[in-house]
Order: sequence, then C-alpha cells, then structure tokens
Amino acid sequence: MRGKRKVVQTELRPEDYESLRSLARKKNLTIKEAARDAVLMWNASVSDLSEDSLFRLKPVEFKVKVKADEIEAFLYKRR
Repeated sequence: MRGKRKVVQTELRPEDYESLRSLARKKNLTIKEAARDAVLMWNASVSDLSEDSLFRLKPVEFKVKVKADEIEAFLYKRR
C-alpha cells in the first residue's frame, strides 16, 4: 500500500505555524515532512499497545540459570 496516500489538511494559529516552520527549517525538513512526522509520532504515542504482539510475549524458561551480574559482565566484558 506504499503507492496510495491520503492528504490531511488542517489549520494552525499563526504562532503554531511559525513554530512548526522554524523547527522544520532547523531539522532541514519541509513543513509537509515535519507535519507528517508529528502526526506519525502522535499516532504512535496514543496507540493501544495491548494489541501489539511485542507486549504479549511470554517469558522463556532457559535450561541454564545465569545471574544478572554474570550477563552484564559478559555483555560489558567486565571481569
């Protein structure tokens, strides 16, 4: 569904528009790109994560018991 897109149009107060324009310019984005990013971030932040399969994972039992500090030592090469 990459090819099909919908257009969203809105109105902003002048000061909100200027803020968006200024921030977009600082990030080297167009206003359209900055607005799209803002909408996508907002959408992700208010989404219901209870339906996300990542948050429904069950813990896995391993055959070998390892202490947390041993894992950290391995990961960070501490001895």
